[in-house]
Amino acid sequence: MNASKYWRQLAIATIASTLLTACASGASGGGGSDNSASNGNTANSNTGGSNGGSNSANGAAGDSGATDPAYLLTRGDDVYVNVYNESDLSMDQKIDSRGIIRLPYLGEVSVSGQTVRQAESNLEKLLVEKKLLRKPMVNITVRDFASHEVSVIGAVNGAGRYRMPREKASMEILDVITSMGGFRPTAKSDQVKVTRTLDSGEEKTTTVDVEAMINPRRGDETAHSFLIYPGDRIYVPERLW
Repeated sequence: MNASKYWRQLAIATIASTLLTACASGASGGGGSDNSASNGNTANSNTGGSNGGSNSANGAAGDSGATDPAYLLTRGDDVYVNVYNESDLSMDQKIDSRGIIRLPYLGEVSVSGQTVRQAESNLEKLLVEKKLLRKPMVNITVRDFASHEVSVIGAVNGAGRYRMPREKASMEILDVITSMGGFRPTAKSDQVKVTRTLDSGEEKTTTVDVEAMINPRRGDETAHSFLIYPGDRIYVPERLW
């Protein structure tokens, strides 16, 4: 091999080696760039997902104090009436034994037996009727629910305290007794005593013919209904023979 041919082959080999090295470096750099972009997107995606989850959680937490609009307000409930942007009209109130709350400029307003949404709507109408506000926004939150317990003693199969469903402001006496297991065979179901505390603090006892509700007598036009409210006491007497 002459010197000229040797040096020509060496130059070709050197150039080829240099080109291969450059290509390898370029491929490695490109891959690193793609990985970086991929990692960046992943990080952003994770961060966005985390923040979104956090925001959703915060939103749920913020709503946790809201009262179900379908909840029936009842006597003894402690409510907060919020009139949007009107702090002088917003206040805490306890629904009294007559089912009434007292509000500034509105006076006494009956709310017991109404759903939260109905009570809010009625208050908004009153504020407009009395020309206090043009477009009021009222929100009612129950901060402390009244005790929904009823005492049932005497000739029933499950005597004790019955907790009424929270969404109910009252129940039919027959439904309450049925929930307590029903009458015993010896019960005087036509002479059930219901004791209730009046607004004055006095107690009033009423005799209720529950038997007539179970087995209505022909021609009896009497309304076979008697509502039981939280705090009432039911006593079912027993026959001695």
